[in-house]
Amino acid sequence: MPFTMQATTPRPAVPEIVMPVSLPALTGNPKADAAALCDSLMLRRLRWRLGACGPDAFDCWSSMVLLQKHLFGRDVAMVRIAEGVPRAALAEAFATFEPAILQWRSRERGEEPRHGDGVLMSHKDAPHHCGVWLDLDQGVVAHMAEHGGFSVDDRQALRLTGYTHLRFFEWRAVADV
Repeated sequence: MPFTMQATTPRPAVPEIVMPVSLPALTGNPKADAAALCDSLMLRRLRWRLGACGPDAFDCWSSMVLLQKHLFGRDVAMVRIAEGVPRAALAEAFATFEPAILQWRSRERGEEPRHGDGVLMSHKDAPHHCGVWLDLDQGVVAHMAEHGGFSVDDRQALRLTGYTHLRFFEWRAVADV
């Protein structure tokens, strides 16, 4: 029987984050570094664009990757989302989410989030949304929202703007995976 190769559709390349220029230098003070980075990103008026990976536009996942890389030195796996895909295609994009999931451990219900935890949340307009928990003030989530750009919101502000079902994830050391 002759050997034949089946044609397959190649998977799109995993996008790389393009860091904005002149991000604040790290000082060694985790809270001050987080505040300075968030201030810098808000002043830039970054735009939200699905599938964008910087330097002037990001989606929620790529902004979370940027925060994790700059503040914590973590290489979070990217989720493949082509720029401009319709929202209906998000489920397919999240099929590439498994490598990223393996990098995190879900915190138990009632377990308090810690500085740098990943946050997954829901919104009526965006059933899959993410950010980073930062121990600033009483605790905030830094995230890139479709209609507001980059923002830093406490739990009450998130609730008031329609974000619900916050779930927190602790970074696993590579040896733990």
